[in-house]
Amino acid sequence: MEISERVRFLKEVSIFSESPDYLLFQIAENLIEIDVPEGDHIVLKGELGDSMYILIEGRVKVHDGDHIFSVLKKGNVFGKYYLIDRKERSATVTALMTSRLFMFHQDIFYEITKNESTVVKGILKALVGRLRDMNIAEEQLELQKKELIDLNATKDKFFSIIAHDLRSPITTLISLSELLKTDFDLLTPTQQTEILNSLSDLSKNYLKLLDNLLQWARMQTGRLKPEPEKFVIDVIIGEVVQFYKIYASEKQINLEFKPSPGYEVYADKNMIKTVLRNLISNAIKYTAPGGIVNIETNDSDKIVEVIVKDDGVGITPEILEKLFHLDQGYTTRGTANEKGTGLGLILCKEFIEKNRGKLSVESERGIGSKFHFTLPKA
Repeated sequence: MEISERVRFLKEVSIFSESPDYLLFQIAENLIEIDVPEGDHIVLKGELGDSMYILIEGRVKVHDGDHIFSVLKKGNVFGKYYLIDRKERSATVTALMTSRLFMFHQDIFYEITKNESTVVKGILKALVGRLRDMNIAEEQLELQKKELIDLNATKDKFFSIIAHDLRSPITTLISLSELLKTDFDLLTPTQQTEILNSLSDLSKNYLKLLDNLLQWARMQTGRLKPEPEKFVIDVIIGEVVQFYKIYASEKQINLEFKPSPGYEVYADKNMIKTVLRNLISNAIKYTAPGGIVNIETNDSDKIVEVIVKDDGVGITPEILEKLFHLDQGYTTRGTANEKGTGLGLILCKEFIEKNRGKLSVESERGIGSKFHFTLPKA
């Protein structure tokens, strides 16, 4: 390649972009042109680097064994930092096809640029860019690492629920059913009623758990997406409250709800029903006989707020921090020894956030809890 062609080529190389023509001519005169057959190594990891290379044509890979860091093509530069500092090379570079390169030696670089700063500035700019890219890559790796840890914890909790929380109710259902089948005539009417009530409660709790688990699993796999529509939130609350009236009555809990003038929201109706079912059933679960569970709605400029409040056992600050983290694995029994998995509140949070709202909680041990969630106005 003629010197004038080399100069034109160098002007397209980023580290020489600010260099004057007379300096580019000096560099062009001292470039060594080499041809490398496919599969041959241009530099080896561990050898002392004392030259920079510019790819004229062809393709090369920068790698460490089978791990490829990058593939370079025409105009790409590698080894530019060895012009400034002679150190062991951190990777091997191998031709992926027959390739032609310019080699620029460190000693010549020093001689040409001893009174020039433009090339050095170009190299430093490239170095800063590389450091920035490395920092971004490290941040992405840390984020991916955290996501993998979270996913692993979620997977462990998921299998724990399947292995224990799904299996236990079935085992109990079978035991009670067997007892009724084999000893029905030996049981008193009171005992028969107690067993039937237990079977009914277990079946309802099992269905709720299974429903939560399936919806949560669909959410994690991206198969459950919001289908928002306009509806009156108080109508949905009324339906859920009516459903839990019997449960509340059995525990001698007053379940209160006074419908508002008719606040309209824009959200996925089925998801919001699931949220309300979980929050209201939890409020009843953790409220002692004689207590009160109250649901109310408020509106502001752009949102509608729903509040589910109880005067139950309340939650300590330590437990509050764990409520919405599946990997923490926290759950507690209700005032009538009802069992939970902790999955319901996590599902609530995800559903509300998917519908552009927020879920929060205020609680004090021995005083009660207040769960708030917001939804966009229709």
